Amino acid sequence: MTATETGAPDQKADAALRDAHSTPAGQADLMREELQSVLASPDFARAPIMKQLLCFLVEETAAGRGEQLKAYSVAVDGLGRAPDYDARADSYPRVQVGRLRKMLDSHYRLSDPTSGVRLSIPSGRYKVVLEATEPQQAPGAAAQDSPPTEPLSAAAVSMTAVSPLYFGPSLFLIVGLVLALGIGAARWLPMAAAGAPLKRPVMEMAGVEMARQSTAGARIRTLLVNGLGRSLAFDLRPLSTSGRTVGKGGPPPRYRLGADLIEGATPRLFLRLTQLSPDKLIWSGDVSLPADALGDGSALDQRLAPIIATISKVDGLVAIHELQRSAGKEARGYSCLLLFHRYRKQRAVDERDHVQACVERSLAQDPDDAALQAAAAQLAVEKMSDPGVNMNDRAGLLASARRHAQLARVLDPYNGWTNATQSRIALARGACPQSVNFALRAAALQPYEPNLLSDVGAYLADCRDPGAESVIRRAIAVGDDPSGRYYVPLLMLAIIRDDRAMAREALSQMAPPVIGRPRNFYIIAAAGYGMLGQAPRARAAWKQLERLDGTVVPAPLAYLQRLGYSPATRRQIIRKLRTVGLPPA
Repeated sequence: MTATETGAPDQKADAALRDAHSTPAGQADLMREELQSVLASPDFARAPIMKQLLCFLVEETAAGRGEQLKAYSVAVDGLGRAPDYDARADSYPRVQVGRLRKMLDSHYRLSDPTSGVRLSIPSGRYKVVLEATEPQQAPGAAAQDSPPTEPLSAAAVSMTAVSPLYFGPSLFLIVGLVLALGIGAARWLPMAAAGAPLKRPVMEMAGVEMARQSTAGARIRTLLVNGLGRSLAFDLRPLSTSGRTVGKGGPPPRYRLGADLIEGATPRLFLRLTQLSPDKLIWSGDVSLPADALGDGSALDQRLAPIIATISKVDGLVAIHELQRSAGKEARGYSCLLLFHRYRKQRAVDERDHVQACVERSLAQDPDDAALQAAAAQLAVEKMSDPGVNMNDRAGLLASARRHAQLARVLDPYNGWTNATQSRIALARGACPQSVNFALRAAALQPYEPNLLSDVGAYLADCRDPGAESVIRRAIAVGDDPSGRYYVPLLMLAIIRDDRAMAREALSQMAPPVIGRPRNFYIIAAAGYGMLGQAPRARAAWKQLERLDGTVVPAPLAYLQRLGYSPATRRQIIRKLRTVGLPPA
């Protein structure tokens, strides 16, 4: 599609092309700017090979070497093939570039280019060119010629890492209190009759006018799509920037997220989450966006990440609403997955058997569900820490966990929860290098899931990885739990590092969870107070542990071993307890 083929391009595209072609540097800058916009899209986020290939082709073209690109250099330098690659016998680069062309076409069907010109790779060539785009259909215009596009699932958005991982505490405390109350109420909902939802609902995301208003609006929309599209709680169906509904022919949306950007000295983003059929406003919120944050991707993420997490996490607004819809219905498939993640956050041991049964039942119906396979693996790992489990039982549970985790990874290697489970299993096997690799990958894949970030941050801390603190602080920043549960891994890290300042910070924010049996909370809290020499508080925490579970008190080392902590971490925790005479003789 060239400017000649599409007729007269709009004035913006025409001006952009004139500026770009006036100098090679201008063309290169415009090409690189558009590349960043494309790479931030959900379709390319899930395709690391396509991202790598597009970056290579754009950089080679921008450097003036586009005409010299051949199959060999594309295969070896762009796609990582061995130097002995034979271009005459292997069509790999041509196939991959063909796939890249289709992905670019698909991307521009949904999103207008930021500067009015798009990236294109002419047939039979490897050089990237800039082309003016056709005017998109107006809202309401017929779109029958466009093939249906499925909603973006959690697996469809993957590899775009978010950095830096640390920023200040979230300001969404009120939202957190509402969510905590909602989770507490949902915990007691019965699930006894058949008919719970099996599949994730679809959420339609508007904000078309916001994206048209300015470059800032387009950047905000891209970040929202990239963040919300990672959710396991729903499949995202964004409206295109032309206003066309994407995904006709698929399931109707159950939710809609509206977004409005009010620009000015301090821009403000307003969001509204609505249930459809019947229409009902579930939630609304807003966030201020300092002007200097709009041009900085990490600063913009810092502002939007907590609100993205509030909507999209596995125990967030949509998940709570879906669990409430399942009242009186048997958990299976999608609703079982929500039940599992509610259990995982609350650590409600008395609910585990029910969750285990629904996971097994759901996998019998759909063994190709990667998220449920990961849940089965995690449940097997957790059983390893039960009292009375002998070495043979542990070996069998570990083998079962590895089997489920490997299946989950084969089915969906870009699922953050799958990688988090692999990290936990590697830690249980004492394989810290593998555990760290999976943990960092999980954090990059799911940077808006505080429960996952909290878990993998603890795994990184146990393995003494320097990235542990940034991951844990990311969990704190995007989380909205008023009890400060995400500070527990930070306290564990402080104990491992013998960092008193960090321990004081964590202990000042922590409060015991209202629901569940938080044995780990009290033993870590007691060790933290012991490290600070605060014996009365350490003994008070120990007394709470004794009331909760008397079996842990006589043998804390065995309990920590069952939890899977490394020998070095176990020794450090016991050493801090003994400084204040715990456990008592």
